[in-house]
Amino acid sequence: MTIIRDSKGQAFLLIAIVFVVFMDGLDASIVNIALPYITSSFMIDAGTAVWITMVYFMMMASLLLIFGRLADRGIIKKILIAGLIVFSVFSLSCGLSNTFETLLISRVFQGIGAAIMGACSPLLCVRFLPENKLGIGMGVIAAGASIGYASGPALGGILTEYLSWHWIFLINVPIGMAGIVFLMRAIPKDKGYVRSYFDLPGSILIVVSIITGIFALERSTHIGFGNVQIVAATMVCVISTISFIIWERHCEAPLLNLKIFSSRTFCPVFAAYFLINLVGTGKWYLVPFYLALIMGFDSATSGMYMFIQAAITVIISVPIGRWSDRVGRRWFSVGSCLAMAISCTILIFIDPSMGLFPLISVAILSGILWGFSGPAAGRIVEHVQEGEEGTGAALIAVSGYLGATVGAAFFAALFSFINNSGNVPFTDLDPATFLYGFHGVMLIGLMLAIVAMFLSAVVKDKRSPEIVVTPVLRQPL
Repeated sequence: MTIIRDSKGQAFLLIAIVFVVFMDGLDASIVNIALPYITSSFMIDAGTAVWITMVYFMMMASLLLIFGRLADRGIIKKILIAGLIVFSVFSLSCGLSNTFETLLISRVFQGIGAAIMGACSPLLCVRFLPENKLGIGMGVIAAGASIGYASGPALGGILTEYLSWHWIFLINVPIGMAGIVFLMRAIPKDKGYVRSYFDLPGSILIVVSIITGIFALERSTHIGFGNVQIVAATMVCVISTISFIIWERHCEAPLLNLKIFSSRTFCPVFAAYFLINLVGTGKWYLVPFYLALIMGFDSATSGMYMFIQAAITVIISVPIGRWSDRVGRRWFSVGSCLAMAISCTILIFIDPSMGLFPLISVAILSGILWGFSGPAAGRIVEHVQEGEEGTGAALIAVSGYLGATVGAAFFAALFSFINNSGNVPFTDLDPATFLYGFHGVMLIGLMLAIVAMFLSAVVKDKRSPEIVVTPVLRQPL
């Protein structure tokens, strides 16, 4: 791959990255607000309707590593544009669906397109940006994703209210077409496909493992931990995971080189970034229920509140990324975990009698959390074995999206377990029961945040900023 040296080319590439992660984030969050309307349209129950969201995240989380490895064979531009085409075509299919089954199948393929886009975005940073621009690239990813996730509910509400739920999907079509034209211009030409063995058995095993694991976590919230579906899915997940590890250890060209996890520095930074996404997303998943049930906020007010986090992230993420490229990424990763820990601490003790100040503090801290997360992601590539940078980029995507998916499902399952609410919807709980579960989950979130902070702190930056940055800055841009 060719490193882009000129500032104009780098700017175009960063805009392309923002577009890709924005689309991913937008479509991941825009659907939830329309689920009641979709439920009414197809006359299905809420438990069935949730699969519209579930299958999308399942496809994303399970396919990221596979598409990341394929894209890293010299065809990242072709793979990414193909992903956007798939995403746009099946967005159209979703919008035109007249049965629930058609919508669900279309959503599966839309999730496949989104997985391709999500896998390619960090790889674009690693393959085309100079090393001293990696922090900026990761900051841009954090900003774009935050804008997408925050804008989704507001835009989805407007489209659903004034047009119909179909338009939350149809709007992707013209945007996707424009994006294809821009990506053709912004991304450097592929060097050519590198033909080699592709680990199909390993790919199948990891897909089965992740899908069954997410299914078990998510459904346990609705039907309980002892249900035969949950037990069976958990067993398949465990068997698939063990089989994947055994296969990858003996495969000559594995999908995932497990030797990178033997590094004393790689494992902590990878685990820290995974926990940042797990706790950060899980915490933010439960906050809207607190706003609605305890504070009495309507959806518009809740949306405005949650946009505070996105605004903070957008403002600080790129400057923080640039700063981390100069001085090192270690303490920014620690700072992300510290912001997460403080916000969880506030939520452990929060009470409506405290007013708005604690809530606003949590929103600001959440913005800092994601604004500082770019350097934490960059550390994964920094500490991966030489020659495995592409794998590192793929693992950034896997760690981010899988951590977010597992985080929401895990925190929801924890909530149900702590207050023994079973399959009772959160909004049907009395305030005292809700707060008991909410505070308990945030206590566990605090513990995990402290673990992530420790893992970030114990690993020093691989090379000093002077060695990393100075030679690159002397090269012509």
